[in-house]
Amino acid sequence: MFDRLAFVLAPLTVLCIAGAVVIAGMAMGYYAWPLYLVAGLVGLACGLPTAYWSSKRIKRKDPNWPRHRS
Repeated sequence: MFDRLAFVLAPLTVLCIAGAVVIAGMAMGYYAWPLYLVAGLVGLACGLPTAYWSSKRIKRKDPNWPRHRS
């Protein structure tokens, strides 16, 4: 299901989304451990599909990428 590009993009997207959730939670005054748990779960739930979608989109938009490899 995942290709090499998606494996590179996955940690980036997961951590960026989780970090944004942590920053938003701390800005609202939450500082307990459940904030980090929720941020990690949201990061995984949103970041993995985003990495997969981004990988497919990058390959689809690249004119030099062979179609049989996507």
